[in-house]
Amino acid sequence: MNENFYKIVVEMQQVEINTSQNVKIEYQLASVGQRIFAFLIDLAILIVVFFIFYLAIVFNNLDDQDLMYYVISLLLLIWIWFYTLGSEIIGNGQTIGKLALGIKVVKLNGDEMEFYDYFSRWSVRLFDVYFSVGTLAMLLIASNKNGQRLGDIISGTTVIKKRNDYTFRLRDILDLNMKNKDDYQFEYPNANILNEKDVILIKNTLFRLKQYNNASHSQALNELLDKVLETLDLDLRFYTEDQKVRFLNKVVSEYIILTR
Repeated sequence: MNENFYKIVVEMQQVEINTSQNVKIEYQLASVGQRIFAFLIDLAILIVVFFIFYLAIVFNNLDDQDLMYYVISLLLLIWIWFYTLGSEIIGNGQTIGKLALGIKVVKLNGDEMEFYDYFSRWSVRLFDVYFSVGTLAMLLIASNKNGQRLGDIISGTTVIKKRNDYTFRLRDILDLNMKNKDDYQFEYPNANILNEKDVILIKNTLFRLKQYNNASHSQALNELLDKVLETLDLDLRFYTEDQKVRFLNKVVSEYIILTR
């Protein structure tokens, strides 16, 4: 399939990371939106804890002359200031917000995250997140091929999705392989002329359409459909979106049967 096939939809950014066994693995980068929502979840947690501390001060009638007032105030400041650093260390690269969104911090070179990595990433948070109200961080993430904000660049890290949306599920592959190739009646026996990258793009497009069924994704589906029909040398007409989706799912299924 020609290169234009891969330009039909805006592909989610990926990053290639070498493991300690020198195996290259492609991960899907967390989007700016996912990182913002994770931040907002963490912010909500900080606010809730702040009010809990505040109520403890109010209901215990503490004032600035009481030692307990200073102790609680100090604990509150420590909680707010070190929440992200502590959470990522304890959560192996995930705050509660990142855990909820299924994203985590990793080293680009594949090494395990160490305290220094977390600390150097967190140490500039004041500048690229708070002082700029997140603007600098968002601009850097969107413009950097590895999706890095300033803290990530300094520490050699990035934020990835723990599970790709467009990978084949092992259960699907095993179920399809239960079918005997000799007995199975293929509708599109030349589906195997596609390559795995083509099929992953089809899966990705169908996933996006299911998640965000709007005009732009419908247009992407139509353009993708034309490319698949052209590649498989098929002259078919589909009149509904459901028919198009069923056809592409069938092509994916038969590709897996033929190649696994």
